[in-house]
Amino acid sequence: MKTHRRAFTLIELLVVIAIIAILAAILFPVFAQAKAAAKKAVCLSNVRQLNNSWIMYATDYDDTWVTTGKDYSGTDQGNQNDFFSLAQPYVKSYDIFYCPERTVNIPITATGGAYYGRPGDKNGRLFGYAMNYGPMHNRAGYGVFRASTNYTPGDPNFGSRHYFPGRNMSEFVSPAEMVSLQDTGDSPQYTNAPYDMCQGGDAINPCKAEEYRHNGQWSFGYTDGHAKAVKVDMYSLPSDGDGFTIMPSKEQDIVNDCYDPAAKLAIPAGHFGNWEDALSCADTAHKLVTDRVPLK
Repeated sequence: MKTHRRAFTLIELLVVIAIIAILAAILFPVFAQAKAAAKKAVCLSNVRQLNNSWIMYATDYDDTWVTTGKDYSGTDQGNQNDFFSLAQPYVKSYDIFYCPERTVNIPITATGGAYYGRPGDKNGRLFGYAMNYGPMHNRAGYGVFRASTNYTPGDPNFGSRHYFPGRNMSEFVSPAEMVSLQDTGDSPQYTNAPYDMCQGGDAINPCKAEEYRHNGQWSFGYTDGHAKAVKVDMYSLPSDGDGFTIMPSKEQDIVNDCYDPAAKLAIPAGHFGNWEDALSCADTAHKLVTDRVPLK
């Protein structure tokens, strides 16, 4: 007795394929969102660990925040005075400095031989996080660092070299609100200062919207040790000639870059175009909010 096996008809196969396609269309965005959320969680963890490493550093060095001072000669392959080197006894890893969602690189040929990421990284991979240099200009001294030694009369580096001594933690008026580091779109100096972040859009400062990652929820660390996500947006800053920058959406989150919101510049005027050389730290933050133009 013969038995007949019933095969799928063409219509049935097409229906199954259509169902699978519909399910894939529904699930793929969910998977992408889950992957993005995981990367964001990694970044927040990195920021928290780095933040705690610098707090431990300060504890070991008379409550003085980690210093930063890059070698601008074009041969920067690991300045021992810079924050990524000073953190190594506490984190023992360079990988922690990278954001898994930061994909913008700088080819080594564009830098004249300088390695603006992990020391010796010839692939141009950029660090994902930046120290707080203040709300606007990175050399003015309103953040976790004092003003550049290049502008400080009496300093051995006055008029010759930018070096940024860390502030004593007792100077931070509100440690629970004072930003220590954050996600960054800057290169190559790893700052959060709008003056430097993505300026020009040339090969060394790739000013691109791709830097707007984590759906605008960037990771911020604070000098009391905690970390959280802060909403940022893309802007232009016509009054300073910047066509693109990324900064916190809320003014108070910018004021939190100030070691003391009422602080006034303690170096000779004339370096900052009527920003910090004419305004307190809080007023500088307010001018940023007043002058910026949203890009979306």
